[in-house]
Amino acid sequence: NRAGVAVVWFGSATMDTAKMQISFDDMNRIRILEADMFKQTENLAGESTGFVEKIETFNKKVASLLTVLSAQSKKIETAKLLAIGQKNRNKNALEDRRRLQAELQTQILLKKQQLERIRQYNESLTKTFMEQKQIIEKFKTSG
Repeated sequence: NRAGVAVVWFGSATMDTAKMQISFDDMNRIRILEADMFKQTENLAGESTGFVEKIETFNKKVASLLTVLSAQSKKIETAKLLAIGQKNRNKNALEDRRRLQAELQTQILLKKQQLERIRQYNESLTKTFMEQKQIIEKFKTSG
């Protein structure tokens, strides 16, 4: 392609030259296709380029969407794990409260038993004290 001359070789010497039509376009360039066919080819090339650009834009949007969805998926998974952890903590706290309640009820029962023993001991001491007081009063009055 020197000096603005284009050489086209078709690779086959047996090409049907009867169907071949050489023409010039608006800029005086040699065309083997008819002007209408060349324009259709150019239009098709333009449409193909537009289609490729739209596909590339679509691919970029899909990649962006996948990135966003991946980030959201990670956030959801993190929230899910936090919820599971909180559920387990709540379950453990409930079990701890039940265990503590059982321990406290056992301590209350033991304290009630201890209180009953002390009350009985106090009654016994009070009875003994009253008996001894009566005996002392008898000695004082008889003596």
